[in-house]
Amino acid sequence: MAINLAKKYEAKTSDLMKVRRKTKGMTNQNWNWKGVDTIVVTTLTDADLVDYQTSGASRYGEVTEVEDTQQTWTLTEDRAWTKSMDKKNIDDAMMIRQPGKYLAQMTKNKMVPELDAYILSTIVTAGAVYDRDDIVADAATTANNAYTNFLDINANITDNEAPEDGRVAGMTAAYYNMLKQGGFVLDSDSAYRDRKTGNLGTVDGVSVTIIPSNRMPANTDLVITHPQVTVAPEKLVDYTLQKNPQGISGYVLEYRHRYDAFCDTNLINSVGIHKTA
Repeated sequence: MAINLAKKYEAKTSDLMKVRRKTKGMTNQNWNWKGVDTIVVTTLTDADLVDYQTSGASRYGEVTEVEDTQQTWTLTEDRAWTKSMDKKNIDDAMMIRQPGKYLAQMTKNKMVPELDAYILSTIVTAGAVYDRDDIVADAATTANNAYTNFLDINANITDNEAPEDGRVAGMTAAYYNMLKQGGFVLDSDSAYRDRKTGNLGTVDGVSVTIIPSNRMPANTDLVITHPQVTVAPEKLVDYTLQKNPQGISGYVLEYRHRYDAFCDTNLINSVGIHKTA
């Protein structure tokens, strides 16, 4: 005679564990895309200093008109997803399907990692154009060079007259481990609750955040920047729950997210990048 053992379905779901968004503190929202998908940012060109002359008609130098340069930033990312929840599948599966919770799950598991990866890629790509990834030689990070590379990159940023206050660093866990293995003790006045959010203190006056390596660009394990360098607009975050739309008994959940990231080239010297290869 067969022996049938009981089994039970739990009335809750198991979800992936994902870390929070890591790049919020590395960007700004200084510019406004309201009503447009493109903005033009103008920079007035500095005048050359000359010696004052004590005679003549142009004692302050030759008069020339103030010139300017422009940067054009156009939003390009327009992402979306949609899912349905049939009433039968809701009612006969212990009500584990809930639209609101599913929206939160998708945001945490899909949207947040994508935003981080896109923003970091934007910073690293812009930095490479201006050789901000060549401050130190490309090489694997070790316990012997992690701290000195960090100091050299940060010193170069200072030499380029970037603001000292407010700098932030995103580094992989592997880079952070090499700092610790090298005998470096993290200098931090942060409370324990602050460390739980991912703010692990400071290195050489720079606030440090650990970033999962899969969100970092290839061959990159350290990015030092300032929030003023990169604007990360999120022009449209739209989600709609349709109840019993034509052809479906149940719900259809639709989501759309328009975003982008742009580096101000006037501030690119505030960026320093370490490449492993």
